[in-house]
Amino acid sequence: MILVSIVFVVAILFWLDHYTQHGQAVEVPNVKGLSVEKAAVSFTSKNLNYSVVDSVFIKNAVPGSIAETTPPVGSMVKKGRTIYLKIISCLPPLITLPDVNDFPQRQAIAMLRSLGFENIEIKMVPGVYTGPVLGLESRGVAMNAGQPVSADTPLSLLVSSGSADIVPVDSLVDSEEVSADGSWF
Repeated sequence: MILVSIVFVVAILFWLDHYTQHGQAVEVPNVKGLSVEKAAVSFTSKNLNYSVVDSVFIKNAVPGSIAETTPPVGSMVKKGRTIYLKIISCLPPLITLPDVNDFPQRQAIAMLRSLGFENIEIKMVPGVYTGPVLGLESRGVAMNAGQPVSADTPLSLLVSSGSADIVPVDSLVDSEEVSADGSWF
């Protein structure tokens, strides 16, 4: 019985060694910067599978090319293993605009830059106080908080100048809209 058990264990160990391809590995090829179609040739020649699982936007990089592999390039893996690819996106990501109204100029710029906006200009507009942000524009069009926009969209931060160029409220009210007693209601 002991001899049969020993033979059985040795047979299982040999079978596991063969089944798991112990000691047989191939290197993950360097496919960074290649298109998925060109990289497929490298993967099939080494009996590896591949799958695109993610994308990332990298400015000035070739869209559609491979940015990263998992496991990393140069790793030793078994034949038939799936290599996961992260490719470079064609379009920059959409970012939801935050509400920067009434924030100080420096804080609003820091918030927008932390989200990924780089093209931010300051546009001084008439206002009661000096420094608070009154709104956002892009190419002369008002932008609202919560609106998704591309990260490369140029933004104009409308900052109150605190100047006296403010139109008095009385001149904005049409005389017909004011009631007989002088109230607005």
